Amino acid sequence: MKYLLLSLLLLVNAPMAYAQEDTIAVPVHEQVFKPKQLIAPAVLIGFGAWGLADQSPTSWLANKAYEDMNKKGRTCKADEYFQYIPSPVHVLLGLTGIKSKHNLRDRVLASATAHLLMAGITNAAKYGIKEQRPDTNKRNSFFSGHTATAFTGAELMRIDYGWGYGAAAYALATGTAFLRVYNKRHWVGDVLAGAGTGILCANAGYWMLPLWHRLFKINQKKESKRLIVAAPFYQSEDKAAGLSCSILLE
Repeated sequence: MKYLLLSLLLLVNAPMAYAQEDTIAVPVHEQVFKPKQLIAPAVLIGFGAWGLADQSPTSWLANKAYEDMNKKGRTCKADEYFQYIPSPVHVLLGLTGIKSKHNLRDRVLASATAHLLMAGITNAAKYGIKEQRPDTNKRNSFFSGHTATAFTGAELMRIDYGWGYGAAAYALATGTAFLRVYNKRHWVGDVLAGAGTGILCANAGYWMLPLWHRLFKINQKKESKRLIVAAPFYQSEDKAAGLSCSILLE
């Protein structure tokens, strides 16, 4: 239900925001793939996956955190909300006058692509690897969908607005990851892999922009009043994923 509400929020606000955004052509900004962009995701996913092995450093750290952290079993539900903040802010922040690398249309397209990729990878890992959660008998712990969602939004923020705003988004994402371990909902390896996957999918969302430009025949050199609004949603518990899409033409 929370994912559906987020999707509806984007669909309601994006058409209204479009009326406020300048429709004059902007320079083409393509996020070109560079091998070094894979370093951080590869390291995080690698160390996260290492946690699946017994007696690995990541596994030792996970057990140590489980035993020594939050011994009284307190819970903090802030992670349920932190995960959702960066992504809609990434789409809408540029409408406040803050300079963004990409226009509204491209931010929406990149965000939708990134979240769909993240949802697919997350659910494939959860129900393919079947790691048991630390707090229940459910076998869908690896990796953390909350963390992946938060880091996808954080990296999208960094790409479009730089580290000034990106750092704040990354702080929320890191807080989400910490609370998933603190609340004993995930192992350390789960959140490391989730963070790496989120970063990777955010970059992939922009790597795929030229494909969408060709597919929808978008020419950024000319003034355009075509807007494609897409908002993804997924629910790992119910193994459900989808995309709300609205195409506006003038």
